Amino acid sequence: MAVKNPQFEINIRKNDNKYNAAYGKYYPKAVEKDAISLRGLTNHMAEHNSIYGRDVINGVLLKMSSCIVELLSQGNPVKIDGLGTFVPTVESDGGITREDLLAGKWNPQTYIKAIHIRFRPENASEDKITSRSFKEQCAFSTKGVEEKIVISGAGTKEDPYVYGKRVTPLDDWVAQQKAEASQG
Repeated sequence: MAVKNPQFEINIRKNDNKYNAAYGKYYPKAVEKDAISLRGLTNHMAEHNSIYGRDVINGVLLKMSSCIVELLSQGNPVKIDGLGTFVPTVESDGGITREDLLAGKWNPQTYIKAIHIRFRPENASEDKITSRSFKEQCAFSTKGVEEKIVISGAGTKEDPYVYGKRVTPLDDWVAQQKAEASQG
């Protein structure tokens, strides 16, 4: 599965939050794409002149995925060199008092609300994929201006608006805006 467009696609989106200091300004936003599946990653890796076939690559990736989940479920951070570290963190549902701890009332099932998996990108000098340094590895392509549009609804409590989005190629959007400004 060779990447058809190796560029990082960007849309430009207007901040429509009138309570925000940046209201009315336009900001870059990554184009939403479908995630590449394990099979897709397998095919992509196989097409990079790998000496291993798809079946071997897929088997290794499947085993790696299950082992990462197992290690994380045991509280172990898992580092993949050149990529980063997956770290399990705990979300609590309130604390326990010292008195209750001393009285033996601690129960992890009661006080642990959830376990989250966080990702910390690699920060080694040769493999930096942190936000600012990773940007230098990307080639950007602007698709267009993304605008929120009303698809249906009357904007009432009984019939609220249903929103969607429309992406207009940047050059077309600029031409439309200039045409509207010259008419008004």
